[in-house]
Amino acid sequence: MKNFGLLLISVALLAGLNSCHDKYTESYQANVPLYMALDDWRALDISAESPRQIMEAGKIYIYDDFLFIVDRGLGIHIVNNANPAAPQNIAFLPVLGCVDVAVRNNALYVDSYIDLLSFNISNPTSPVLSCRIPDAFDANSGTFMHGYNDNLPVVGIDDNNGIIVGWTQEEISVDSRAYQNMQNNPIESDVATGWANGVSFHNVSSGIGGSMAQFTITDSYLYVLRPASITSFNLDANLCPEQGSVTPVSWEAETIFPYNSHLFLGTTSGMMIYNLNNPSAPEFVSAISHLTACDPVVVQGDRAYVTIRTGNTCTGILNQLLVIDISNYASPFTVAEYNLTNPHGLGIDGNTLFICDGSAGLKVYNAENDIAIDENMISHYENINTFDVIPYNDVLIMSAKEGIYQYDYSDPQNIAQLSFMAVN
Repeated sequence: MKNFGLLLISVALLAGLNSCHDKYTESYQANVPLYMALDDWRALDISAESPRQIMEAGKIYIYDDFLFIVDRGLGIHIVNNANPAAPQNIAFLPVLGCVDVAVRNNALYVDSYIDLLSFNISNPTSPVLSCRIPDAFDANSGTFMHGYNDNLPVVGIDDNNGIIVGWTQEEISVDSRAYQNMQNNPIESDVATGWANGVSFHNVSSGIGGSMAQFTITDSYLYVLRPASITSFNLDANLCPEQGSVTPVSWEAETIFPYNSHLFLGTTSGMMIYNLNNPSAPEFVSAISHLTACDPVVVQGDRAYVTIRTGNTCTGILNQLLVIDISNYASPFTVAEYNLTNPHGLGIDGNTLFICDGSAGLKVYNAENDIAIDENMISHYENINTFDVIPYNDVLIMSAKEGIYQYDYSDPQNIAQLSFMAVN
């Protein structure tokens, strides 16, 4: 009987322990990746399709009369934008894993996970794949893929499963101690997604991208930014680029903007400047730091304009616009700081500064006076969840969660909406 009693006590203790364990289970919603085997992905046919509605508007790029809209990780919408008041969606190019595009001499360059693809777009309605460079660079963040929810954490990433081609949201149950550890040490990834905003083309044979870009072309070189490197590609061969140097970047880089034979990098720790004296191998010039945050940058004259923001994947405590004096590229310094809500992309044309302030909408300022920008707001378009802008030739093209907006700002005091392309 004594042994039997001890057995009952042991069973009771085990049951109690299991019961306690149940009490320490937490459930939460998370992004769970969808995979495809690398060989299957590379075997996919990539041919132009009929126009389709935008699912998730991402980065934007203009070339001649055409607008290219990246649909997060799914492909590229090609739009005839000769009349910004009536844009015509003319084709869709399905490229899984795409994040960025750039165009030069009727050659469209796009990343597809770790490969660089080039297409002949002499006929924009029917791009033809001309070249694939496998393993051209490190993969961009999978958080750019279709279906990703910026407000949720990430679980289940395993490179052995293949490449991430999309996301789903699922309820995850874990031991509360693991959940607490995750809350204290969240999984972080780069979702930041520039080019010549509001100024003349650097090269008439190339186009213009937004401030969130990680692809840019200057002269005959394409520069591809990844968090720890800049990879250069010589485009003299046009449709099949020649891969050049890989320049290490010490800070976690997010965006790239070319200006005056230099590259300006927005990073999580500050702005970095590289010269292009040797265009195949950018050379570090200087850096200016800020508190950790996501960080796109645009440049005009002797001023750089930087937005920094917080968020689920952007650690930090500040949401600001920084105005930086770059009259001496070797010694940049901050001249003004302004608080914002959650700024993303931005653009500058003359004295007109456009800021995508996330869920707070589009804000337009007269930036003539560095130390009074916040006192000179021209317009505020609320109730739009904004991402990035390209101001060019008095037309502002803006990518937002709701779709693609276009505005006539020829008179900055009387900005008029021209068109809107909604997402599905």
